[in-house]
Amino acid sequence: MIEEKAIFIIPGFKQLPTDSSYKDLATILRNEGFFPILITIPWKKMTISQSAEFLLQELQKINAKKKYLLGFSFGAMIAFLTSTKTDLSGLILCSLSPYFKEDMSGKNRRRSSMKKHLYRDFSKLHSGTLAKQIKADSILMLYGADEERTLIRRVIKTFEQIVSTKKYLLQITGADHDIGNKRYLQIIRKVAKTLN
Repeated sequence: MIEEKAIFIIPGFKQLPTDSSYKDLATILRNEGFFPILITIPWKKMTISQSAEFLLQELQKINAKKKYLLGFSFGAMIAFLTSTKTDLSGLILCSLSPYFKEDMSGKNRRRSSMKKHLYRDFSKLHSGTLAKQIKADSILMLYGADEERTLIRRVIKTFEQIVSTKKYLLQITGADHDIGNKRYLQIIRKVAKTLN
């Protein structure tokens, strides 16, 4: 069976598709005519680059007229990287994490909470270069107004580097780093209506 509009949802770091926020998100997207596919990333075993390759394989398993990616936080990094490797109808980056080569200053390195192999991978991911290689018909970037400044700066800078004319940036008032926030979900519902 060929799906009309498949949307792959990539959760944030150590989050699961079974978390209530992703179940809510899948319901919203299903109600807007999408076929949601929630992806389980094996976080303990993979870097962002390896996760993008894993996602690419998952994309190839689904037969759909249109394919979309929606990622949150580290999931947005995975979606972003994957979008440079395959054609997509749309890319939705929610709260893109500030862990690209450009962000790797001493004060951003929380080595105690993340493994060194992740940081080695981050140092190879140049946001400015990747932004010019996106193969999506339209790109939507969202972030909460109450998120960390480093994240907001990364989202805005990456948005500026994207060369597409079909790109949109939305700040969500009253939202922090939580895709389950009601305001965040309301905005996703509104923008889902506009995706062809």
